[in-house]
Amino acid sequence: MEIERDAWNGELYGRNSAHHRRYDEPFLATLPLRPTDEVLDAGCGTGDFTIKLAARVPQGRVVGLDASPSQIAAATAHARSNVGLVVGRAEDLDGSLGDRRFDAIVSRATLHWLPEARHPDLLRSFMRHLRPGGLLRVEMGGAGQIAAVRAIIDDVSAALGGPRSPWFFPEPATYRALLEAAGFELHQGFVALLEQRRSMPTRDELLGFLRSQVFLAYEPRLTPMQCERLRTRVEARADELRRPDGTYDLDFVRLDVLAHAPG
Repeated sequence: MEIERDAWNGELYGRNSAHHRRYDEPFLATLPLRPTDEVLDAGCGTGDFTIKLAARVPQGRVVGLDASPSQIAAATAHARSNVGLVVGRAEDLDGSLGDRRFDAIVSRATLHWLPEARHPDLLRSFMRHLRPGGLLRVEMGGAGQIAAVRAIIDDVSAALGGPRSPWFFPEPATYRALLEAAGFELHQGFVALLEQRRSMPTRDELLGFLRSQVFLAYEPRLTPMQCERLRTRVEARADELRRPDGTYDLDFVRLDVLAHAPG
């Protein structure tokens, strides 16, 4: 399920997104950009990664796109001169960007928020807005993502009449088929799962992650009172996620994609 546009809190998200930033450099190492490239960051959030992309294309330009006005407002605080920020939906680039085309489209920690049924249109939209030979570089939740967290929240949510795991965390074969159906080429790319242990040293850091990035997926189908109960009951069970080493580190599984538009 896709959350409501105004459900995000850019300031809260920004305080709890360091776990993403720790993986920026390995991601950039597999992203071949030229100094003059024009890049779209689809689902740019608060823009922390967008400015790193902008530094890689000093004579080019990066457009940061996000459906949340709150996230875009937070991103404006540290945008570079070669960064443009747009409120819009990734699957409706025509409406947000007209006929503009890019050398690369990048998306991180975003596309799993869209239901599987909307990914064919999303990928076709990406294809229309890539120049010939342009690349698509995606990192999103994959099969097995935050399984221990989901087991607890799904249990609480179901007891309240809410949804279970309302994201799209695909297997590589599933997403490969969607990419190929949209016309992407993969012979020089990849679709794979990456297992990561993301650092959540304290209970407060775990709760910050849940409040800023997880509860939002469940709450659109719950009443305000149910939302309050969901948060209270899940947070009361947070210590079930404590590891023997005392941390609350989480097991992430990311779907990692590099594909190209036909040249």
